[in-house]
Amino acid sequence: MALFAATGVAAALAAGELRAQEGGATRLDQIDVIGAPSQTPAAGASAQAGPVGPVDPRQMLPADLQGFAGSANRVSLQDLESQRPLTTHDALRSIPGVATVSDDGFGRHSGISLRGSPFRRSRKVLVMEDGVPINFSPYLDAGTHYTPPPERIESIEVLKGPLVNYGPLNNHGVINFRNLSPFGPKETVFSAAIGDTKGADKNLNNMRHVHTRQSVDNIGVVLSYSGLDAGGAWDVEKLGYNDFYAAIGIRGENQDITFSGGFHRQRDHYDEDNFSGTLSELRRFKRNKKRAADNGNFPVACGSCYDWNTYNADYFRGQVAHNYYIDAKTTLTTRIYGNHHDRARFYVSDESNDPPSDFVMEGRDRLYRNVGADSRIERADLPLFGGMTHTVQAGVRYEEHFFDNQNRIGDTNERLDFSNRGDDDGAQKLTAKSFAAFAQTAIKATPTLTLVPGVRLERYRIGFRDLDDSSNNGNSNYHQVMPMLSFAWEAMPDTTVYGGYHRGLSPHIVRDVLEADDGYIAPRKEVGDNFQIGVRTKAVQGFTFDVAYFHSDIRNYQFGEAFQSDLGDRVFSSLDKVRFDGVELSARLDSRAFISSPWNLYGEGAYTYVHSKIVKGTEEGGADVSGNEVPESMRHNANLTVGVQHDSGLDASMTWSYRGGFYTDALNLPMNPLDVEEGRVKGAWLLSARASYKVTQELTAWVSGQNLTDKFYITDRSDGAKLGIGRTVMAGVTYKFQ
Repeated sequence: MALFAATGVAAALAAGELRAQEGGATRLDQIDVIGAPSQTPAAGASAQAGPVGPVDPRQMLPADLQGFAGSANRVSLQDLESQRPLTTHDALRSIPGVATVSDDGFGRHSGISLRGSPFRRSRKVLVMEDGVPINFSPYLDAGTHYTPPPERIESIEVLKGPLVNYGPLNNHGVINFRNLSPFGPKETVFSAAIGDTKGADKNLNNMRHVHTRQSVDNIGVVLSYSGLDAGGAWDVEKLGYNDFYAAIGIRGENQDITFSGGFHRQRDHYDEDNFSGTLSELRRFKRNKKRAADNGNFPVACGSCYDWNTYNADYFRGQVAHNYYIDAKTTLTTRIYGNHHDRARFYVSDESNDPPSDFVMEGRDRLYRNVGADSRIERADLPLFGGMTHTVQAGVRYEEHFFDNQNRIGDTNERLDFSNRGDDDGAQKLTAKSFAAFAQTAIKATPTLTLVPGVRLERYRIGFRDLDDSSNNGNSNYHQVMPMLSFAWEAMPDTTVYGGYHRGLSPHIVRDVLEADDGYIAPRKEVGDNFQIGVRTKAVQGFTFDVAYFHSDIRNYQFGEAFQSDLGDRVFSSLDKVRFDGVELSARLDSRAFISSPWNLYGEGAYTYVHSKIVKGTEEGGADVSGNEVPESMRHNANLTVGVQHDSGLDASMTWSYRGGFYTDALNLPMNPLDVEEGRVKGAWLLSARASYKVTQELTAWVSGQNLTDKFYITDRSDGAKLGIGRTVMAGVTYKFQ
């Protein structure tokens, strides 16, 4: 393969600028030192700026979102370096429409909400890493306890619609974490930090990270390691992971290929037992789970037993992505991918006789294996009648999912862990096969108006086998056609009105289909009609603004109850129809655009209002809950940041965040001070801050903290009241050189 040649582009590459080149625009992931941009004007233009995202499997959105036909946001590498997020949840706080809840302190057990969706385990959001879903299984069990470490992320993309090019789990939106690309500039980075979480037994938190990105001729390589050991919300929680990632990219004259993959090892002293009792008792014991358990405020009245409860996971993943630039107007991209996620949680049973001297441990042992292939093509700037042009994109995808779900139980006084999982106590095998196809075209109706019609087809088959009772076995087939129409209108220079409609699909959680006495019951599919209209502008230099109204009607809406079944698993209920109406807005103002100075004072804010309503439905006991709010849907969510930057390398800011209140049940029970495990969760204002200073060109010192006032608040009410993490501060250094 020959190296790309591009006269007149080297200066732009060296400066790291994104600017249009003759015949097209530089692609975001082609700014590097191993070759200039490929001679593919169409692929370059769609990746740089346009009404739709590129077909590139890594990049979901164009680099410049101004003319995009829908609601979308990006957390850039510059944002990540300025914000110094301790978690991926922190990194998303500036995105309107996004709300996060961390029930483990460091956001490892993912809790992301989009536009009012339930946050727990991010079950209603398609969460991707380099374009591949990291939900356990979008068709069988869409939760996730994993997101990539922020240290190896170069951007986060959020697409809220309209959309047909990604699915399922696309009623509320899609999030894509982009890893370090092997086609970036040469660099080696070392980063380390220590800190403290108030109320945790963990003496000292520590974070470490190293990555290198190197290239020879037309070959680029990334090697990355990240690790964390930290305290959690309860005193007994200790969170830890070791993460490895690698990628190799090869470029030729009209194609490139990337091999990437990684291994994530998670070992947490963590369980899902939470506080029951009165509010005064909760305030008395605060984050001391051991003393509260000995007092009878947890399912197991044995404080020392909670040291034995663990969550463990080994996650392997891999992907091969190939881009072929057929000609100046045609790009074909193909990838194959797979993952293997082995996770198990072990805990002391609340049916133990007399712990800790006489106890029994149980476990939830789950293995997910997914494989898939995806191919997409783009034909750009094709002639259409009336002098119009359009850009067509189409793609197909096939996936197979395998889910082994087992209960575990140990012998009397037998300690269970990841290497000793106990005896089988009920097992299920679940499978899914899915085929999806989409097509959309961006029609340039006028010089300022683009219309994007599209359609998506989802066909999938799920299989359920109860290994203890074959009479419960069953299979179900589903298909869904999902139309879309979006638009982008440049109402005035650098001001775009956007919006449209799309139908979305969220398959139901399958593992509890035996909750009824009738055996296997085919789970229903969740289908939504989603509308939005908005406007974004950067017409005034130094000021950006984006506001959108959205409306969703969703049928067969599944949600998780705030308690578990007798089998130790979370119960999922369904409502006939729910509705979400909301407004989201974001803005940023920088003083440097108005005043020539080495200082830049800036302010940015994001606010989301969601009015959720159960249009029709009954709760588990049969009561009519029509007119109530949707469980786990926050009405208000806000973030306000003020900061200062200086040319010397100083960057400091503080953020006031309002994590809104929500109901945890369809009955909308109020908060009960005599029993804090039921009822509404109150909203809370939280303060965070961060600062960094460039000591030398290579060395940066930084400090970051969350919940700096050490506010005592309930963050969730699932299997009891769960407290938010105490004041957490981390300080460290980052050393970066070529």
